[in-house]
Amino acid sequence: METELKVLRNYIRSEMGYDGKLDPDSDLLKEQILDSFSIVQMAMFIQDHFEIELEAEDLVRANL
Repeated sequence: METELKVLRNYIRSEMGYDGKLDPDSDLLKEQILDSFSIVQMAMFIQDHFEIELEAEDLVRANL
C-alpha cells in the first residue's frame, strides 16, 4: 500500500505535470508548484482518495 505522502507526490506529478524535487517541507505555493485552482483540485482529490472531509478552514495558507 502506498503511503499518503507517495500518493500526494504521484498526484502532483501526474495531474500538475511537476517533475522537480518534492519534499514534505516544500512550500508548494511559494515554489509555484501549485496555484489557487490546483489547490482546490488537490483538495477534491484528497477528499475522494482518502475518504475524508476537508473544511474551508483547512485550506488556509498556513496549512499548505
